[in-house]
Amino acid sequence: MVKKGIILGGALERTDTSETRNQAIGKVKTKLESEDVWYSIKRSAGAHRIATHLRTLGWDIEVIDFWPAWSREQLLELMEKRVDHNTVFLGISSMFPMQGPSAKRLYGDGKNMMQYMNETLQLIKQEHPHIKIIGGAQNVSASLQWWCDYYISGFAEVGIVELLDHIMGNKPEPKGMETKEIWGMERKMINCRHHYPAFPWPDARAQYEERDFMRPDDIPTFEFSRGCKFKCRFCSFSVLGVKGDYSRDEESVYEELMHNYENWGITTYSVSDETINDDDEKLAKLQRVAKRLPFQPSFQGFMRADLLVSKPHQWQMAYDAGIRSHLYGVETLNHTAGKFVGKGMNPDRLKDGLMKVRDWFTNQGYYRATISTIIGLPGEDRESFLKGRDWILKEFKGHSYSFFPLFIGQNETLNMMTNPSVLENEWAKRNDPENDNGLTLSGQTMWETNAEEMGVDYSMLHENLRDTAQFYMEGPGVAKWAHDKMNIWEAFLLFDEIAKNPVLPTAIGTGIFFYHRYITGGHYDLDDMLKPFLSEDVYKAKGDNLTIDDYNIDPYLTKVYPTQKKIIEDYIQKKLAW
Repeated sequence: MVKKGIILGGALERTDTSETRNQAIGKVKTKLESEDVWYSIKRSAGAHRIATHLRTLGWDIEVIDFWPAWSREQLLELMEKRVDHNTVFLGISSMFPMQGPSAKRLYGDGKNMMQYMNETLQLIKQEHPHIKIIGGAQNVSASLQWWCDYYISGFAEVGIVELLDHIMGNKPEPKGMETKEIWGMERKMINCRHHYPAFPWPDARAQYEERDFMRPDDIPTFEFSRGCKFKCRFCSFSVLGVKGDYSRDEESVYEELMHNYENWGITTYSVSDETINDDDEKLAKLQRVAKRLPFQPSFQGFMRADLLVSKPHQWQMAYDAGIRSHLYGVETLNHTAGKFVGKGMNPDRLKDGLMKVRDWFTNQGYYRATISTIIGLPGEDRESFLKGRDWILKEFKGHSYSFFPLFIGQNETLNMMTNPSVLENEWAKRNDPENDNGLTLSGQTMWETNAEEMGVDYSMLHENLRDTAQFYMEGPGVAKWAHDKMNIWEAFLLFDEIAKNPVLPTAIGTGIFFYHRYITGGHYDLDDMLKPFLSEDVYKAKGDNLTIDDYNIDPYLTKVYPTQKKIIEDYIQKKLAW
């Protein structure tokens, strides 16, 4: 008997302030029609990784990408064709919770996307009651919106095998499985990080199959290592503070890249590593692989800026390897705030070093950066943050800039998180939560406040930001923090001020993790990713009379969307005909 499973992937997209949210509140009003909801064209990293692993153990696992775009009738037809008595489970792989306009879309029966999709899952269960539904994500909160029999979080190669053995009656209940009541439902959950660790993992390749119908302009996720050597105070990645080399085997890396190139012509990847340049030997390993390949790979990923500044010998290794699009989690250019979060390099040294990095990589031929910052870190006020913003937009003009208010999860949110950040754990342990006199950390005092004390008035924000702000201000799972420099509402007012500046599209370009939104489908290529969304001279000449055709890169995806929609529709028909 060949054991079978199906994994649904595609719940992995989000808006980001380095990307479409900025553009949606600019001067151009052209947007997708409300009935046209944009679905992610990105392939599901977790689904393909777990499928690859289980196939090595004799399972027949099929991945179904873009599942939010499938109609109920199409999914039910697929299940009728695929599910038989050997099918053990239906998996759902998620990276982020479904959110934004797509998730709010109302269907004909008045239900939103998540309600509609959950009802479809229940219909699948009714037709095939012997299968179990398993939700999987790095952070379990991303999959809790789905009605599943089990939830598994973290790197799951070991844990999923234990769970499936239990489901088939071969083993007792996996160790560490706990039942939590969340949103009125009891959830059976396994935290792999604690009970079934799968890091390091020398062969973490994702092996795509003929029935995945890959394209040369797909930009898959590439996993080079697991875990991060650092433990920044705000970070909630699942594996932090690791020691030693947690990168993959060199031959595994080479074979994955060659397989994708020889079979589909794929050369461009986004890297899932928390920090690519935390280890010199890891960079050297990827450099050696790239030199063996008959093509030049292109990678986009997280690079720690202070390491690049202090280790210029990494530059050539990174460039040779193809790591030429970097996301720098700078967080702040305020020294006090930087030390608070664990990034204490003197800002003047950091800025000087980043300009040297920028110039060196640019002179080599290709360089794109996203600089990410957090609004409201203790120790930084409005003027300091805006000063940092101005430096980024001046010195990294045309690159990508991300900014968002400080998030601290608490209560129900904390209960759902796989790996709360150091700051969230510290906040949860603060003394006297009923009458909080403050939490002092690294010399900075924070305390709890509320919407009334902050004078919250959503009409002060652009309408596109009000739902997000309301979640932060009123959601019980989000801390209403304050310190002597700023509070969470003031952070949102500053966020609104920066985001709705109409000249912002002339100062920034595509975020490095969103290339797939533009490249897949053929409207743009890697060189286009070097351009700002809008040329400054065009903006000055046309002002309020801008049209979508005036942009270098269409920020609303009005041109790209029909092409990607057709790609997904063709994929669905190929799957149904397989």
